[in-house]
Amino acid sequence: MKKIKLFKKLAFVALATLIVTSCNKAPVPSNDASGPQEVTFSSPQVSKTGTKESKAFKDDTQVSYASIVINGTTYTPAVYYIDGVAYTQAIKLDPGTYTVTQFILMNDNQTPDDTSDDIMVSAAPETGSQYAGFVNHPLPFDFTVAPFVKNEIDIEILQFTAQEYSDFGFDWFTMSQVTVREQLFFGDISVKHPSDYAGSLYEHQSNGLQVDMPAIFKIDVYRNDVFLISYNNESYFGEGHPLHVAYPDADNSTDHFKFVLSILVKSGTSFVYKEFHTWTFDDDALIPNGGDGVVDFVLGNSNSNSPDLLLPPYQNLPASCSYKITGAWGPGSLGSYVDAELGSVGNGYDFSNGTFPSWCGDKDYEINVGHLYSMDVYSSLYPDQMPAFAAANADNWARVNWLFNHRDNYSGSTWGEVQGAIWIIMNNWTGPSTQGVLYDATSQQMASDAQSHTDFTPLPGGWAAVVFIPQGTDPNQGTPDIQTMFIQVDP
Repeated sequence: MKKIKLFKKLAFVALATLIVTSCNKAPVPSNDASGPQEVTFSSPQVSKTGTKESKAFKDDTQVSYASIVINGTTYTPAVYYIDGVAYTQAIKLDPGTYTVTQFILMNDNQTPDDTSDDIMVSAAPETGSQYAGFVNHPLPFDFTVAPFVKNEIDIEILQFTAQEYSDFGFDWFTMSQVTVREQLFFGDISVKHPSDYAGSLYEHQSNGLQVDMPAIFKIDVYRNDVFLISYNNESYFGEGHPLHVAYPDADNSTDHFKFVLSILVKSGTSFVYKEFHTWTFDDDALIPNGGDGVVDFVLGNSNSNSPDLLLPPYQNLPASCSYKITGAWGPGSLGSYVDAELGSVGNGYDFSNGTFPSWCGDKDYEINVGHLYSMDVYSSLYPDQMPAFAAANADNWARVNWLFNHRDNYSGSTWGEVQGAIWIIMNNWTGPSTQGVLYDATSQQMASDAQSHTDFTPLPGGWAAVVFIPQGTDPNQGTPDIQTMFIQVDP
């Protein structure tokens, strides 16, 4: 039997998981249950490129034998094929517990008597290697040889595949290979006031703080809804080259992947990663990258070029605050539907404690004047993060934002006409005018003009609604019995 030298610690990743099992057979009188038992290994065949359609290795990557280190001893059983599955010749082990520290499938380079030119085709990843995080149990791992007893030890996620043998009381391994795939990411972040990011990692970029900067971000990788690994570009401050995201794709099953994008932004006076987008795909599918191989995104719309992913501007908002309507209403003293006194707002956000002109987004419910409400705070630019009833109005929030950024188009319009247009947009209101809120030609024209602007996002210096929803509202329930209120903030 051909032998090879013990390899140094490797970080190979093509073989990601193992399952150990032993099988019961009818006793054979001549068999000694305390003596050596047969152990064999099996593996499905895949191409070197990892394509799932291939049923055999190319000639130059044919697996000839396996190099297996068990309890310090190297075994090199030959490999043969049955119905597209590779099996090793059986090796003999006494009953007991063993540790596998190396498992490599080898190609002998068509020189069976010379090991110096042999080629490693695939291997199990080791603890501490770059890809150890792709498996739950990287090498080394233990297994037990037990005669006449069926033992199944789930080392990893792959199912065990039985085979027919004439003997009994042995263990075997079934293996599934994975392909390590990679996608590249690069992003930009547009900020309203670069000085807001003093003290952040952005300050260390080669050009310092700017209105438009390379984004510092992380991507969390999930496979089949299980977290695998996280990558970020902090070490090089997001500039100079894209972020490489590697991940394991099992060759013989369908894997569903989720990449969660979080960007380093200012929250209050701190700098934190906030989640902005999730990509999903299966197996070897690629996230759209415009053909250049790099998935590029922009946070904010100050970039005139179309990236692969355009994210609306970021609003630095508190998670919650207090909200109270003060003084008269319909109108308030600030030229809007009501005056809203906001409190419990921490430092550094896009709005602070104080009184703001506020508007009503829901005609069919009421809100009490002078009552202090605890409100959750949401950006209208990210309606998918709102409770379901408000998220369903995603297009309408875009229309309302368009209206407030184009009020100059309606010279002489009144607060009542603006509020009327909001109700027409948000609630399909058809009048009649009530309590100063007007259903007239101007309010109808405003709503009609806004109708086609479902993809509107404001440019820097524009306005976007900040939405207040009663705290504790069930994200999946219907509209709460308190009006949805909002103010306009420059994002």
